[in-house]
Amino acid sequence: MKYIKNILLSCTVVALTSCVNDDVNYTVTDKPVVSMTGQTANSVMEGETITVSLATNKAYKEEMDFKLELVSGGSNSDYFVSDADGLPVGATTVDDGFGDFGYKVEFPAYAETHTFNITAVQDVLKEGTENLRFKLTSADNKNGLAAGGAIYIDLEVTNFVSDFPSIVVDWDIPVTYRTIERNILETDLDDEEVVHTESLCGIVDFDFYLSSFDAYAFTGACPEVVDQNTVNSGSIGNGILADGTYDLIVDLWDYDLALSASVNEILAADFAFPFNVEISHIGTFNTSISIPALYLSSSSTSASAGGSGERLVATIEVVGGKYKVYDSLGELVAAE
Repeated sequence: MKYIKNILLSCTVVALTSCVNDDVNYTVTDKPVVSMTGQTANSVMEGETITVSLATNKAYKEEMDFKLELVSGGSNSDYFVSDADGLPVGATTVDDGFGDFGYKVEFPAYAETHTFNITAVQDVLKEGTENLRFKLTSADNKNGLAAGGAIYIDLEVTNFVSDFPSIVVDWDIPVTYRTIERNILETDLDDEEVVHTESLCGIVDFDFYLSSFDAYAFTGACPEVVDQNTVNSGSIGNGILADGTYDLIVDLWDYDLALSASVNEILAADFAFPFNVEISHIGTFNTSISIPALYLSSSSTSASAGGSGERLVATIEVVGGKYKVYDSLGELVAAE
């Protein structure tokens, strides 16, 4: 009897076990974990680049996506990201599903290691040392995990200083003006007024130069810029300013409203061509002047009447290597 009971009990246990195994599937998620193995520098000057090295505890058959974002110490304009070959990596957007601004870092399929670059943007501003903190987290396909949930990268960025001046003339400013389409010249009954709003960049071509020609720009670009990156390149010049006085001349070279001849379009009323001037002693001094109405759509241009578009907009006085900037009326704007 005892023998029969044991057989029945064994059969019952086997039957129950078989039943459980048929109804439940036990799975284990074991994603690759990516860690930072190093960065080439912890402190850089603006314009310099570090390389960040990553490694995974196991290679994966598909790309692993991560998001790099700045979490403290500066702004998104203070840096950009490139791949191992130095090619820019496109910034992420909300439309990508990545949330706030950042960069997508793609760890390649089957790779055990991966690198990318962070470059501190070089500008002309007078700034203190910035301590940037970045965070790298799993994103998009989430095939891999960041060690500890997030990888943090800390970078000290010191200010770039140069003896060169920087001058920017910028007219990327929206303007609104009105035109009249005169469909029949003999009558105004079918005249139609059209309102245009666009950036002045699409209408006007400004140039500028210092009276000494230590800095000048005649490129056709908007804005026109002379800084530490444009020294002696083509029609852009830049030289260190010795002690002395330098007049800054802006030239309205030309403009085109692209009025339509087919509908006899004319300008309804005169309007202003505003622009801004930024003057810097790179890394040590910055000032700006807004000039709202020095030029109008009725103003003469240098293209049509040589030199007639030139105007004095500021004066730089250099004393002991330091800058003072005056407006066109001789009033002091700022001093280093």
